[in-house]
Amino acid sequence: MKKVIYLHKNFDPDYTPKVPDEEDRFYTYGFGSNLAKNFKLYHPEYEVEVWRIDSYTKQYGEKVINGVLMRIFPAVMFGPFGEFSIRFIRELKKEVKKSNPILFVVHVHHWLLYQIAWFFKKSPIVTSHHGDWSPFYKIKKRKGLKKLKDFIDTITERLTLKNVDYFFICDYFSIPYIEKAAPGRETMIFSSGLNTEHFIPYDKLEAKKMLGWDVNKKYILYVGKLYDIKQPKELIEIWKEIKEEMPEVELILIGNREDEEFYPLAVKSGAQVLGRILNNQLSAYYSACEVYVLMALRDDYFGGTGIAPLESLACNTPVVSYSMRNYIGDNMSEIGEVPDSIEGYKQAIIKILKNPCLYKNMRESVEKFYSYRVFAGKSQKVFEKLFAKYKIE
Repeated sequence: MKKVIYLHKNFDPDYTPKVPDEEDRFYTYGFGSNLAKNFKLYHPEYEVEVWRIDSYTKQYGEKVINGVLMRIFPAVMFGPFGEFSIRFIRELKKEVKKSNPILFVVHVHHWLLYQIAWFFKKSPIVTSHHGDWSPFYKIKKRKGLKKLKDFIDTITERLTLKNVDYFFICDYFSIPYIEKAAPGRETMIFSSGLNTEHFIPYDKLEAKKMLGWDVNKKYILYVGKLYDIKQPKELIEIWKEIKEEMPEVELILIGNREDEEFYPLAVKSGAQVLGRILNNQLSAYYSACEVYVLMALRDDYFGGTGIAPLESLACNTPVVSYSMRNYIGDNMSEIGEVPDSIEGYKQAIIKILKNPCLYKNMRESVEKFYSYRVFAGKSQKVFEKLFAKYKIE
């Protein structure tokens, strides 16, 4: 049986358990596990494993979940250079010799990929980009020791990324930086996808009533953190300008915490700051709002479409975001607007608020282009191409 091993690190130690737990989040939390489980679900004919190196746990663990073998390897953190695990490398060498699997490294600009691409350069290697900054970008922005680290990383990428066969990239603006390290390598714009069954649309009027909102008002929604990189200040200023023209428009902010940089500003502005909302409750909020807005004008934004815009579309609420330049579908004009300036954002939001009937087929579009099944199918085509290239049966 052909095998694919997804390799990742602990990117979110605040939410990843350090020991096995009843919900198995110790094994399943993270991009790598999600990608692997979804691929196995739609392509059970492959053997699929997930290996995670983790400097936040001291305990090795393995468990089969939904037909996928999950393995956790304790690692040592070497400062800014990331984790390293001798056992991880040793076990992977044994596995490569035994089954010659495809190695899918979940994040591009990290030392885990550099290690895999160096030690296993004769293996088929795939990687994916989820918004990380390339060292070729960072070196232009930083100074001192950080700039030196970026310089080392650019050299390392030139030495290693040429050994990667295929890049799944979430943002068009990242491709030139990949080209600097690995010119001519194959790339595909992708998203990890969305389970639309978790985001069922409500009638807009009924959703407002469910939430206790004024049915005569119109609502702008943003779901996410209130950090500078997310441009919440600019969003609030846009909303205030719109409100002068359209007093019935309110701003809803979800997914934030009180310790975030712009939380006080958001509260002071008069926006409805609702904090964290359970995922199973988000559909009502998406459905009740007239428009979802994600600010993405900074030159350090490489995050692709983002997941929240897809969730909004699944609930039939149009999206305004420059991030939608990465939308895979061919009907962007039906589902939202793609402004490239602050004034453009303002006018795009007003356009949707005043002309909601212009936007249609939103949920259908997400189901067609962004379902888990779609990405699993795209992955399978790439994997088969590599199995043929490396003559693996």
